[in-house]
Amino acid sequence: GCDSSLNLTSQKATDAVDGIFRSLRDIARVRMHMKQFNSVHNPGSNTHQASASYKPLLKQVVEEICNPDRPDPVDIEHISSGLTDLLKTGFSMFMKVNQP
Repeated sequence: GCDSSLNLTSQKATDAVDGIFRSLRDIARVRMHMKQFNSVHNPGSNTHQASASYKPLLKQVVEEICNPDRPDPVDIEHISSGLTDLLKTGFSMFMKVNQP
């Protein structure tokens, strides 16, 4: 990081940009495996003169979750990490301790 533009060096800027592009490549790699949310680009239609458009991932996900007419999205999975699950995990580990 850089707390001031006075402390910005070419190397810090290059490292920051490299980090951004690394994150973008990681996101693209994960999205390739998705069945439903694999693209933000809508190419449009040549027959109806519809132009290409962009639909952000977050907008796609929210619309899919909030649409009552569609089945559960295949690319979304709820993973609970609440207190109940932590207690269950803790107790199951406690119960597995061998008696002397």
